[in-house]
Amino acid sequence: MLAISNKTDRRPLVYFVGLSAKPMCEHLAPETRTGNIIEQIINDLPSVLAVKTNLVKIPPVDQEGKLRYPNPAEMQSGWNELHYEISRTFPSLVVTLGQQVSFFLRSQMGVQPAKPRLPSDFSYESYLSQSQSNILSVHHPSFIYVYHRNNIANYVENVVRSIVTLVFKSDYYVVFNLIKLKAQSLIQL
Repeated sequence: MLAISNKTDRRPLVYFVGLSAKPMCEHLAPETRTGNIIEQIINDLPSVLAVKTNLVKIPPVDQEGKLRYPNPAEMQSGWNELHYEISRTFPSLVVTLGQQVSFFLRSQMGVQPAKPRLPSDFSYESYLSQSQSNILSVHHPSFIYVYHRNNIANYVENVVRSIVTLVFKSDYYVVFNLIKLKAQSLIQL
């Protein structure tokens, strides 16, 4: 289920797009490794309206009922649906999670380079160097969880910085401090 931005909520809309759904789970569910890390990112973005979805909405399974990678036809079908959704909601940014979904969506959207080189240092400067104004490609959160677990906080911070920089067209620290000041003033009320 997708949240569609409404005209009364003026926060920027950011889509987080994974590759495929898991059986018996909502898209990027917080109880999954990927969803848990995405929740950490979203929690650090209070001025952003987030949509969590997958390119392939129905879990692709093999003959034994085990989750498998989606085939090109399933990905194309998912793109048709996602393209329709984003043409109605006009997100400020699409964040692609991992190489496979990144390559596919960037190719469909005509974004170059179609296959970005994701940084080994997870730095926001490196993520930004591969981004366009409307699409940000980042490592898949499960990759970070499995192979770089000690870097999860660094990854979350750098993805947040990248999103803030692209969405607000401003330096992360300037925007972050403004958000913090606003939150403090609301608490004092």
